[in-house]
Amino acid sequence: MSEQKEVTIHLNDATARLFAEYEAFTRVTPEVYVQQLIEKTMPTLEAMVGALRDANGDEEAVMELFGKKMAESMLRQQQAQAS
Repeated sequence: MSEQKEVTIHLNDATARLFAEYEAFTRVTPEVYVQQLIEKTMPTLEAMVGALRDANGDEEAVMELFGKKMAESMLRQQQAQAS
């Protein structure tokens, strides 16, 4: 079983009101919305961390590596959806 870590996010008043209104329309809580957002953007985070790791401090290489890793990630997603 994987370990989970809890993160607390503090919202300003305007954002809290917006989430409350969104929840009233959709019945989707802010927690569910943020969790879904994280799941959908996980390939981007993984690509960025991989690029930073592989660049070994070379700031110019980070974006090139990031682009390659994003392309690889998108290809994997397409292949997974096709199967």
